[in-house]
Amino acid sequence: MNGGRIFLLAMAGSAFTLSVAFANPALLPSHPGYPAKGVSPVTGQRTAYDEGQSNAAGDQTLSQAATYYDPYTVNNVQDPNRLRIKKSRGAGRLPEVEGALNRVNVNPAGATSTVVNR
Repeated sequence: MNGGRIFLLAMAGSAFTLSVAFANPALLPSHPGYPAKGVSPVTGQRTAYDEGQSNAAGDQTLSQAATYYDPYTVNNVQDPNRLRIKKSRGAGRLPEVEGALNRVNVNPAGATSTVVNR
């Protein structure tokens, strides 16, 4: 790398660091965060920039948290074959269904032997 590139990278890094360090707290978004009551015992400065904000444990936050996973916990799987069942005959027996029975080809590949040749 030549010296010019190193210089430009150092300037860009410095500019980014300064922009973060001197950010305007008034531009920070207002959120229902924890209240910033109190001051630092060492310097006497405020401990955060969101003085006077309400606590995050409000009713709205709790209700949103309680309903967050609702779409994922509801079992809404539908099998069209289940609608064909007319009568269940008990455990281990096939039910009576509407329409034709499902036929399964026992030998779909047309194998003539099950012996493995070595």
